[in-house]
Amino acid sequence: MKGYKQQLLVPLDGEEVVLHIQAMKRKSLRLVLNPAGEIDLRIPLGSNKTQVNRFLESHEQWLVQRRREWKANKSRSKSALRFLGRTLALVEDDVVFPEIGGELLGDELLKVPRVAEVQRQAVLEQWLRQQARAKFESLLDFWWPRFQQYGVARPVLRVKKMRTRWGSLSRKGYINLNLALIHMPENLIELVVVHELCHIRHFDHGPGFRRLLALHLSDCQLRERELDRFHLNGFPRSC
Repeated sequence: MKGYKQQLLVPLDGEEVVLHIQAMKRKSLRLVLNPAGEIDLRIPLGSNKTQVNRFLESHEQWLVQRRREWKANKSRSKSALRFLGRTLALVEDDVVFPEIGGELLGDELLKVPRVAEVQRQAVLEQWLRQQARAKFESLLDFWWPRFQQYGVARPVLRVKKMRTRWGSLSRKGYINLNLALIHMPENLIELVVVHELCHIRHFDHGPGFRRLLALHLSDCQLRERELDRFHLNGFPRSC
């Protein structure tokens, strides 16, 4: 039986929301509210419509709560930005490219160009991508010497927007890291980087992988719990 993808509109909290269904080889159903505020549902091959509907119904209140949080954070995010775990207040200034500097009501300022909203968002994303690449590469520079013993080339970094993953490691030699990580505190970015590097040795999440991760990050479980609770706007979160 082959996997498939399906997109539907479903009623939720008085509005219609996009539901993405992906059938694949897995044992259980998994639900996520993605960064676009849409619902991603992964289901085992062979799941029937009744099972899917019951699962969605049982998680309706969870989805309503996540969706309301997403909308509230989206509204707040127009005047503020999370960056490496800090809140930056956005202020228009005579700058060509965003610059950090100054303080407002206890928050650091991020000066942004006086341009139309669409242009400003494009400039902000470009700035975030630059910051993310620099931060991710610096962490890879630090950690790679501990993994090069496994006889493979250093993976090539790709900064991507991902709806359901913080990162992934490709057998083709790429390490993919979610752009949304740049909003996180550095210790959580480091967790994801080391997690993916551990997949060089163990391409699963079995005991060997867990031992290797704990060897490099003794507090990995604490960081994982912190990452799981981090659910600001635009960040993947599963139930």
